[in-house]
Amino acid sequence: MDFPSLSEPLTAALIGALATVAGALVQLRISWRREMKERERGQPITKKTRRGPVIVVFALLVAAAVGGFALSQYFVSLREGDRDALRADLQSKLSEINATAMRLERARTNERKQIETEVQRADASHQGEEGAAASVVVGPCSQIVPGTRLECTEQSALKITICATVPASATVKEVQLYIGAEKPKQPWQENRVQPGEEAGDSRFAEKFTERPDGNAKQVCQRFSNWSGEKSRVARILVKYAL
Repeated sequence: MDFPSLSEPLTAALIGALATVAGALVQLRISWRREMKERERGQPITKKTRRGPVIVVFALLVAAAVGGFALSQYFVSLREGDRDALRADLQSKLSEINATAMRLERARTNERKQIETEVQRADASHQGEEGAAASVVVGPCSQIVPGTRLECTEQSALKITICATVPASATVKEVQLYIGAEKPKQPWQENRVQPGEEAGDSRFAEKFTERPDGNAKQVCQRFSNWSGEKSRVARILVKYAL
């Protein structure tokens, strides 16, 4: 521990006290020797001679009081120095604790964000495996001319574009196509067709297309139904990866 330096008044007080003590001791010794010599000669001791030691003792008391006060002030300054050092050390420890708490909070926040990102990525990946679906009901094709009913053909049939929405960053892995009756009696899996394959006077185009849609994108497939009697349900299922 570093001892604090003494202030100028305190130093002067200590020096004065020490000088007074030293002078008083010298005077006390001189007075005591003089008294001893007078006793040896048989001379009477006067009041002035007796008063000398009393004055010296009084000077010693005053010097002791001044020295004690100066020493107490010095110890007080030592305690204040210790208190300041302790306060500075506590402040440093608190700063370290606050910095550590902030680092832990940032680590927890980053970990939470990372977990949320991983969960969102897992959910998106799961959704991509399940696929994004879209379907539409296309009514029968009919061309009516006054007095005549003409048969529809694939070239004259209305072509419908069916689109499913996926994330903008998605990579299309597969587009599954289904053509079924308006009220199907069997699962969709049994109504799956291949691109360009005709099924009951209806057909999907051979290739799908992609187009942006804000923060997402659409995967589209064209469909046409030239049946003059039956409606068709066209369904696409887009499976993708992020």
